[in-house]
Amino acid sequence: MTSENIGVLITFCIYLLLLVVIGRIGERRHSGSYQDFISADKSLGSLVTAISAAASSESVWVMLGLSGLGYWKGAAAMWAALGCVLGFMFNAMFVTVQLRRDSGRFGSITISDYLEDRLGDKSGMLRLVSALIITFFMLSYVVAQFTGAGDLFHGMDLLGQGTPYWAGVVTGAVIIAVYIVLGGYAAVCWTDTVQGLLMFLVMLVLPVMAYFHAGGVAGISRVLGPMGLLSLSGADVAGWAALGFVAGQLGIAIGYPGMPHMIVRYVTVKDETAARRAAWLSLLWGFVVLFGSAFLGVAVRAIAPELADTQKAAEQQVIPFFCRLSLPSVLTGIVLSAVTAAIMSTADSQLMYAATSFINDFWLKLGRKKTVDPKRLVLWTRILLLGMTALAMLVALAKIRLIYTFVLFAWGALGAAFTPIILL
Repeated sequence: MTSENIGVLITFCIYLLLLVVIGRIGERRHSGSYQDFISADKSLGSLVTAISAAASSESVWVMLGLSGLGYWKGAAAMWAALGCVLGFMFNAMFVTVQLRRDSGRFGSITISDYLEDRLGDKSGMLRLVSALIITFFMLSYVVAQFTGAGDLFHGMDLLGQGTPYWAGVVTGAVIIAVYIVLGGYAAVCWTDTVQGLLMFLVMLVLPVMAYFHAGGVAGISRVLGPMGLLSLSGADVAGWAALGFVAGQLGIAIGYPGMPHMIVRYVTVKDETAARRAAWLSLLWGFVVLFGSAFLGVAVRAIAPELADTQKAAEQQVIPFFCRLSLPSVLTGIVLSAVTAAIMSTADSQLMYAATSFINDFWLKLGRKKTVDPKRLVLWTRILLLGMTALAMLVALAKIRLIYTFVLFAWGALGAAFTPIILL
């Protein structure tokens, strides 16, 4: 292991230790009751709500997948960034305040609670169907996050030459399991806030550095122009195919009102004023991080046009390559932490929500349990969190396909299931 690897590893370990400390604080402050453990007793402010909601919605794909898409597709990747930003804007305008108002009126804690309460469903069918969809596709999404952790460790050779893929998968899964089992929903939101701010900082700075390293507009145009990568429709599509590509990328926006692990933040925020403020802060965060990631990939293609020969390879190599090219080891460790933050901020939210949905919806509500010891509910939720984390880790070790494609699959399924009913 080189001295550079050691510097990166030390910085990264400090970051992971910070997450565990936050989990421990969450355990001390928010594990006294079941409702406190799964919703932080609806006490979260606008900043924590905004950054944790935004970071949880933009998973490993925003750091690795979107930068890889920018490298592979060029300027056409900006449509994907725009689709996501439009999703943030749509939620800010039409969803967040209304959802907080209604969920507060009914006392709802989860999205399944909200749908059942809002529509007066006494049969339990809405709760059953929504809980099944959430559990399956949330776990699918988590698999993609753990896959990203494996790709990251392998791409950066964090432990020295030939760092195995499985090391990243196991490390990400274990750290998430520790702090989420300790601190529950509050720990998830607090760690997501730290992680989201780190992602914001990195995607504010790295694209600017890459822009100048590539020679500015002239340098980027000189390399990418002949390759057709400055076309907003992409180098390899035209006509109806180009229109389909653009529509598909903008269609990402439709999923945002239907992401349970994201919009539940606006169920648990302390009031409507905080919900409104949080929604617009999320939009600002999304604009910087999303367009920054896509542009970083474009600039790195201009710097190293032969770096990757497939989109999968680009996802693995864009950020590690630019860090090795431009940053000292300590700053590389911070960037590594930011990419890991993208992984963890989504995976922890989805694991927490899937476990909450399973216990709250399947066992507590559908089982018609009248009196249950809150401490037992917290214990069972923790056990289920460990089981779900282990299952996702095992599937990820089988090396799932493209991060971007797999995330879009789970995103599309959740959006198709919940966006229409939430909006209507």
